[in-house]
Amino acid sequence: MKNKGLSFNTIPPPLIPVRFFLTAPFFGILAAILILYSGPELWQSRWHSYNLALTHLLTIGFMLMVMIGALYQFIPVMMGQLIPQCKIIAPIVHVFLNIGSVLLCLAFLIQDRLLYQVALVSLSSAILLFALSLLPLLISKLENHLMVFLLRILFIVLSITIGLGLYILLAYSFPELQINFRQYTNSHALWGLTGWVVLLIMAVSSQIIPMFYVTPEFSVNYLKVLSLLIVSTLSIILFINSNFMSIVLSAELMFFSIYTLRLIGQRKRKLPDTTINFFYLSIISLIAAIFIWWVYKQGLTGDYEFLASQFEMTLAILLVYGLAISAMIGMLQKIVPFLIYLNLQQLSMKHPGSISLIPNMKKIITTKSSKIQLYLHGISYLLLILSIYAPILIWLAGSIMLLNFLWLWK
Repeated sequence: MKNKGLSFNTIPPPLIPVRFFLTAPFFGILAAILILYSGPELWQSRWHSYNLALTHLLTIGFMLMVMIGALYQFIPVMMGQLIPQCKIIAPIVHVFLNIGSVLLCLAFLIQDRLLYQVALVSLSSAILLFALSLLPLLISKLENHLMVFLLRILFIVLSITIGLGLYILLAYSFPELQINFRQYTNSHALWGLTGWVVLLIMAVSSQIIPMFYVTPEFSVNYLKVLSLLIVSTLSIILFINSNFMSIVLSAELMFFSIYTLRLIGQRKRKLPDTTINFFYLSIISLIAAIFIWWVYKQGLTGDYEFLASQFEMTLAILLVYGLAISAMIGMLQKIVPFLIYLNLQQLSMKHPGSISLIPNMKKIITTKSSKIQLYLHGISYLLLILSIYAPILIWLAGSIMLLNFLWLWK
């Protein structure tokens, strides 16, 4: 593992990130239970209440939860500074995010106006509190730090994604306002799936892959330029949704995919490591999504018109479950043992005789456990995609997905 440029003197109390990491799989479990309950009806339409609830259980409940927990852990290590007031703010953010995520999904399922309103307040509070606490670091003078730059871009994209989402949620909460939100739903999905998700993976990969897999560092200038190009292209598509701009965005995402695969292939230590396969799966999912999206953008007519809806849902699974959640599970397989080891090491400083009792990081989450996680995740991922085209597989997909998140939670 590379330790260069890392600060281990400013790590937060372990409970701060761990509370987010422990809660996130719970939403994956809820998502799997929802799949088992809904059955083939889940894939009838991307606008179906089951589908909307599933999407937000995974994106807000799992992905956003993991992202916030990871930032609380990695920002102090990477930058040598704690997020201000993290001991006070983190528990509040955690509570609001949990309440908002659960109530939003319940609101989608039972279409209750009050639930939408409480979810709106809870999610807004969680995101605003976390953003304000992170703001001093984002506007600090660490301009040359890649993580800070990517976080700035990521938060711009996340703000637009969440802003559009909250605007749509406002329309659900107060129908008497007669807000015309339908035109913004595709923009919300586009900025969320190809903006926030891709940039989040870019930020995660740029830190995790060189640090834990001893690869060459990601080019700072390359990632800065590429992230700006992606945001610029998304901004243009917001107003001019042409095939040409779709080609441009596809090319940008493909460049990132190939570049990342090339770096992983240049690992200096070729020792077998199951967790690297989560990142391979993540990037391959992005490449598959690019091809599916390009076919979808060309328009499906005649005998193939019925596939349009299935392609939309396939895209969502490729980007959410394949690209994002694969990388996040791989990340958790690395940073949770790292977090436990780091805190045990600091505790042993007070009791020097106990340092020999600290387990190796590979014994905290064993290779066997990681392999089981990889098999469960990969099989559930494949079955989810197949179930769109063969609905009878939906219950098997939900069952394996349930085991996947239960194993992650154990």
